[in-house]
Amino acid sequence: MTPEWEALIVGINRYPEYTNFNDLTVAGLDGKNVAQRLEQYGYEPFRIQDLPLGLTQKGAGALPNRGIVKLEELRSAVANLFNPPPPNQPPETGLFFFSGHGCRQEVDGIEEVFLVTSDAFPDVGIYGYPLRELGEQITTSPVKQVVIWLDCCYSGELLKFIPTKKIYCLITATRSFEPGVEISHEQGVFTRELLAGLNPENSPDGIVTSHNLAEFIEQRMSRTGQRPLIANSEQAILLTTQFPKLSFQDKCPYRSLSYFTAKPEDALVFHGRSKLTKQLIERVRNKDRLLVVLGASGSGKSSLLRAGLLYQLKLGQAIPGSDAVGQRGFPP
Repeated sequence: MTPEWEALIVGINRYPEYTNFNDLTVAGLDGKNVAQRLEQYGYEPFRIQDLPLGLTQKGAGALPNRGIVKLEELRSAVANLFNPPPPNQPPETGLFFFSGHGCRQEVDGIEEVFLVTSDAFPDVGIYGYPLRELGEQITTSPVKQVVIWLDCCYSGELLKFIPTKKIYCLITATRSFEPGVEISHEQGVFTRELLAGLNPENSPDGIVTSHNLAEFIEQRMSRTGQRPLIANSEQAILLTTQFPKLSFQDKCPYRSLSYFTAKPEDALVFHGRSKLTKQLIERVRNKDRLLVVLGASGSGKSSLLRAGLLYQLKLGQAIPGSDAVGQRGFPP
C-alpha cells in the first residue's frame, strides 16, 4: 500500500473591513500554484485539501483568487491533517502551506503570532489561528514527516515549535518580528522562490528534497528584503521529482552491457537488489572503514553501488545527512 501524503493549502485574499486588515491580491493564487506544483511533481501523490475551495483530488479544481476562510474552518482542517480522530489513520507525510496576513498581538500579557483568518475581529480580541496552537498540533501529531511553509508576516515565530522525534521541514517567509512583502497582483516574495525551488527541473538531479529546497530559498532570498527562517531535520524529506514512477511503465529498463548509474532515471527502475543495498547501507551506517564488493564480471557490482547504494545516500533517507556528502558529487 502506498504511504499517504496529505497537504493542506490555504490562501486567503478576503478580509472584511471589520478585521482591520486589507484584502490581499495574490495569496489565493499563491496557494493555487503551490497545490499545482505538488500535484504535478509530488514525489508521492498528494491528497490535497485547499481552502477556501475545499477538498480536491489530483487534477481537479483550483483555488480562486478570493474567498473567505474562517477560524474554526482552519482550526478543524489543521487538526484533521496532523491529528485525525480515530479510527482515521494519519498520513505518513503532512504538509501545511499558508499564505495570508500574519499579526503579532499581546494576549493576556503574552506576545503571540496569529495566522489571520477572514473572520478575525481585533476589536473583541479575535485575531485568527495562533501559531502556538499549530505548534501543539505538530508536537502531538503521529505524522512521521511534517512539512510547514508559511508566507505571512512574523511567521518566524513557528521555529519556537520545532518537533522532536520527527522528520520535519519548517520554512517561514520572515523572522518573528518582520513583516512580509506581497508583490501586488503578482506573487508573494517567499512563495515565488518556494515555487521555483520545488520545480525539479531546476535541480541538477531532477529531485527536490527538503535540504536542497532550503539551500535554494536561502540563496535566492538573500537578494530580497526578507529573511526566511528554516529548520530541517537531519534526515531529508523527498518533496518533488521530474521522474514520476508511472513514466517508466512503457519503457524497457534493460541496460544491456551498460551498468545502472546513480541518476534517478536509472535508479528508479533498478530492482532485484534491495536486500543487498540495505546490507551495504547498514555497513556504511556502522562506519566500516573498508567496504569491498566482489563478484564475477557482469554480475552487477557497478549497478549495485551506483543505482543502489550511492543513489540512496544521495537522497539522505536511509542515513540522515548522507545527502550532504552527495552534493559534493557521486560517480556518474
